[in-house]
Amino acid sequence: MTEERRKTRYARGQERRDALVDAAIGVIGTRGLERVSFRSVADSAGFPPSTTSYFFGSVGELIDAAITRIAENVTTKVTALLEVAHTGGLTRDDLADAIMDLVSLLSSPEDDDSLVQFEAYLAVRRRPELADSVHRIMRMIEEAAEAALGAFGIKEPHLPARHFLALIDGYTLHEIARPTPGGNRAELKDVLLRVLDSYVPQA
Repeated sequence: MTEERRKTRYARGQERRDALVDAAIGVIGTRGLERVSFRSVADSAGFPPSTTSYFFGSVGELIDAAITRIAENVTTKVTALLEVAHTGGLTRDDLADAIMDLVSLLSSPEDDDSLVQFEAYLAVRRRPELADSVHRIMRMIEEAAEAALGAFGIKEPHLPARHFLALIDGYTLHEIARPTPGGNRAELKDVLLRVLDSYVPQA
């Protein structure tokens, strides 16, 4: 087998693996974490059942990959705020507006990321083996939030980041459960600015 053919074969394999992870996220988002199986994910991806077991050693490994993908997706969204903040072009009002847009995106019916994230959080109590994966997603998101808040001059952003994320998670969860026109933007912006102002150094 030539090097080019090996690379092509690897790329195809990676595409199939990615498709299975996406399918797992879809299954979790629409049917719940407990409905994840090699067969349900393969069916959702349009592959033979044996395809899933070829790429993943267990259902737990597949769920871990799905949770990791969600962590990467959410972190990418948070990091996008960070990149703008580092340019110095993001005011406190801009930050609040951007976070509200993020909440709207995460709670959108077309976006399974938050549904999977919250499913994973709740599942830890029933399935302790998921704890490491869930704690990793929480750390990744916290680190991105810490960096974003640090760009605003907050010297010890660890606790503020946790406060912000708890607030964002709470509003996102409520918006998923009880959607409201406009997503309570005025209310959310008010509380975000109050929390931010309590930590930003005063001139």
